[in-house]
Amino acid sequence: MNKPVIVISVIVILILLGVGAAWFLMRTPPSADRSSFFGNLPFIGGGPTPPPPAATPPAPTPTEIERRLIQVVDKDILAPALSADGNSLLYVLRENGHVMRSGLDGSNEQIATNLTVLETFDGLWSPLKTKLAIAYHESGAVKRFLLETATATPSKFLPQDLTALAWSPDGKEIAYLIPQGNQTNLVIADQNGKNGKVVFSTPIPDFTLQWISKSTMLLVSRPSGLAPSIVMRFDIKTKKSDLVLAGRRGVVVTAAPDASGFVFSQSNSRDGRAEPLALHSFKDGNVSLIRYTTIAEKCAFSADGKKLYCGVPKGTLPAPMPDEWYKGAVSFSDAIVEIDAATSQTKTLLENEADVDLISPFVSPDGKYLFFQNKKDGTLWRLMLKE
Repeated sequence: MNKPVIVISVIVILILLGVGAAWFLMRTPPSADRSSFFGNLPFIGGGPTPPPPAATPPAPTPTEIERRLIQVVDKDILAPALSADGNSLLYVLRENGHVMRSGLDGSNEQIATNLTVLETFDGLWSPLKTKLAIAYHESGAVKRFLLETATATPSKFLPQDLTALAWSPDGKEIAYLIPQGNQTNLVIADQNGKNGKVVFSTPIPDFTLQWISKSTMLLVSRPSGLAPSIVMRFDIKTKKSDLVLAGRRGVVVTAAPDASGFVFSQSNSRDGRAEPLALHSFKDGNVSLIRYTTIAEKCAFSADGKKLYCGVPKGTLPAPMPDEWYKGAVSFSDAIVEIDAATSQTKTLLENEADVDLISPFVSPDGKYLFFQNKKDGTLWRLMLKE
């Protein structure tokens, strides 16, 4: 075969091979793996090309999943409380005494009463939330009056020298302690602060007052880790009193909502150092210790009295207690714990999520939320207890 024939033959063969390859590729189904040869080599692809990774779903927003701990009000406030229907929050602005209303998450804040009261330092709501006892400073003196929330007007100025105040559980009466000579009188008046009558007198000068049931009040001496404490129970029907607790120091009391007893904090008799919490039962006088050391003012019961929620300071509480805390010489960073009132079993709910010195705690009637203030700045917070 001569050289031209060989060249022509090679060209024809190459053309046929090209046509064949093109036909083969054109007939391969679109789903075929055209890189199967190289793709099966471990150092190139290691098999069919994997599908792209699924996109990461966006993180839920606070509107999709309610946050467990939130700051509800970012202002310095007084007297936080739930409205009578439990659907909103009520509180007083410290800067001007205005009464505010908001949703349970702090939304839709509105002015409920715009009566301006400067140097307001305390407030006590009636259970029906129709009246508010406001305390304020004026020209160096402490003054108090009852505010009608419906009309935003003062309805009655209370005695200037009263030392303690409490509403009856039904809100139809108000009680206060007032000194007279060498005695302190317990006075009960109607809800408007009128027609007051002395129902009890004591030579002990410095009691606080808690109206815990229709016919029962607790009189608790103002606490100091350096002085003995007294807790007395007064029966409104019989006008008789009995000594419930004595021989302890620095006693602070928070009563159970069913008036079955109370939780109290105390200090030792050596140097006034804080000791663990304890539960006192009126039924048998039994006192059961709780392993946490805190101040009972940092505690609140659930509506059914079965659970107790407390702010517990981290670290050692300085002596004397609660004196150092009340006068502002020390500030705490609290964990929040749940305590079973029947068994004293405990559970930590919050530990490092926020730097709060817990005061003014209260639990929503459905047991869903714990509300409290931060003593450091007066702001209001909410902790979800259950979904």
